[in-house]
Amino acid sequence: MSDPYADLKEYFATVEDVMVNAGRGSQGLKFGGKMFAMFYKGDLLVQLSPERVSQLIAAGDGLAFDPGTGKQLADRILIPAAKRGSWIDLCVESKQYAETR
Repeated sequence: MSDPYADLKEYFATVEDVMVNAGRGSQGLKFGGKMFAMFYKGDLLVQLSPERVSQLIAAGDGLAFDPGTGKQLADRILIPAAKRGSWIDLCVESKQYAETR
């Protein structure tokens, strides 16, 4: 089976200040030591402003994310594999959001 995140890893391998965490533990993209995008069961979990998360959910581009606590995270959105074409752009947007935090 091919790596569904190969394009993301390749793109961000050349982006300054981003670490592609593909070893043990949580896998994803880090900026400033904090994960801003996580590889999650074949889908992508990204951190964006709560307003942007709401926009994307309303547009049908992603799903609210509940980490198992019964409460959705306002600043996280799950982007399904079917929307893989938007992953790089959303991760760039997520990194920009991470830079402001």
